[in-house]
Amino acid sequence: MGGLPPPDATITPDMFIAIGPKEALFLIFLGILGGMLSGFIGSGGAFVLTPGMMSIGAPGPIAVASNMCHKFPKAMVGAWRRAKIGHLDVKLAVLMAFSAIAGVQVGIKVQEMILEALGTAGTNLYVSLAFLIVLPAVAALCIKDVIKAKKGGLEDTEPKLAMKLEKKFRIPPIIHFKVAGRKQSLWLTIPTGFATGFLAATIAVGGFIGVPSMIYIIGAPSAVASGTELGVAFVMGLTGTFTWAYKLGAVDFRMTALILAGSLFGVQIGAVGTTYVKQYMIKLAMAVVMLIVTVSRALAIPKYLHQLGWISLDESMIPLVDQLVFWTMLMAMVACAIIVLTPMIKVRKELARRGMLEDALVSSSVDRKKLLPKAVFWGAISMTCYALLFKYADAWTAFATSKTIVSALGVVVTAIVFSVVHGNFAHAVLDMLNIGALKKGTLEKLEAMERVPAAGGVTSA
Repeated sequence: MGGLPPPDATITPDMFIAIGPKEALFLIFLGILGGMLSGFIGSGGAFVLTPGMMSIGAPGPIAVASNMCHKFPKAMVGAWRRAKIGHLDVKLAVLMAFSAIAGVQVGIKVQEMILEALGTAGTNLYVSLAFLIVLPAVAALCIKDVIKAKKGGLEDTEPKLAMKLEKKFRIPPIIHFKVAGRKQSLWLTIPTGFATGFLAATIAVGGFIGVPSMIYIIGAPSAVASGTELGVAFVMGLTGTFTWAYKLGAVDFRMTALILAGSLFGVQIGAVGTTYVKQYMIKLAMAVVMLIVTVSRALAIPKYLHQLGWISLDESMIPLVDQLVFWTMLMAMVACAIIVLTPMIKVRKELARRGMLEDALVSSSVDRKKLLPKAVFWGAISMTCYALLFKYADAWTAFATSKTIVSALGVVVTAIVFSVVHGNFAHAVLDMLNIGALKKGTLEKLEAMERVPAAGGVTSA
């Protein structure tokens, strides 16, 4: 990286990391698992993706900006999937997004100030410390609810604070959120939206504040909160990407595109995965991954303190620290995949054993005979886009860091084109594999059947 930049530093092409086969495969894998997490819990997955990019050497601002660029097209695809299964409250998403946009702009300004004062090591330290403070606090809330729900045999816990606010905080206008099933004051959405946007811009993480705030303050069910957050993430990511690209030129679209390659598959798998589990499992997934990522960021802090000259660390320890950070992040991603995929596999296997799988899935309106040609068509265009991006990588990095309105709009438009093209390819492939959502009430019906086992016993789903 050429050492720390001077106090008035800006992002330059030489600050973008070299991406070889190892880094490319890691970013695609990161995208798949981060996408699953995003589709499953509604967060942009940034508390996995941002540290993941940093673990292979990307500076904090570039990791944050590149993740935000990947976030909005992926969120667009995920929100569309969740809307189809009734998990998106459009009214709540729009109202949260208005104040989130303001939070994004303030957050970017904070990151810009830290970069100018302390350089990339300072922003890396800031991002990591923020993770250490916020992630364990939210994880503790989620674990508390999971334990309560499991003990009570509940689908999910009812947030007491949201119920009290609905009865006592009646400052007009009162908005009826039909999908969330709540009537709350508009003024509750403003601070929660702002906090979501602020964190999304400063550390590329807003979902793990947005989702819990919709659950504990607005009172939305976990599935609706996670689906609605994807709608908010789309608006935040779109406006934030333009600002990051225009003010600092910090979007490394090579990393963004590789993550999108995996995440546009993962986000759709995660979205349909929410229909295969009890709602408290969404909170469990959040908590487990958050705690592992907290460990990863804690391990990285001594390195940043050393780079700032605040502590002295033996240089031979730096590679060891980097390896520990990398493998801890990998553990977080694998944990996410296990939490999302295990229930899907078990439930689908049990439904297939009973001859119920086809009838239990939400049917697709697409003619299955057209899926292979569709996958080949979109796949060919997708591979062409990726080949051009990496063939002219130097030209792209120079363009991305030029910090003009044209370059900022170019980053946004390129992200949309990549997501539409690759998203159609991913959707066709998943439809070919029959990876669909369960119809409402299927889990309850299956549980009822298992309470009266057939002769010979029944394998639990």
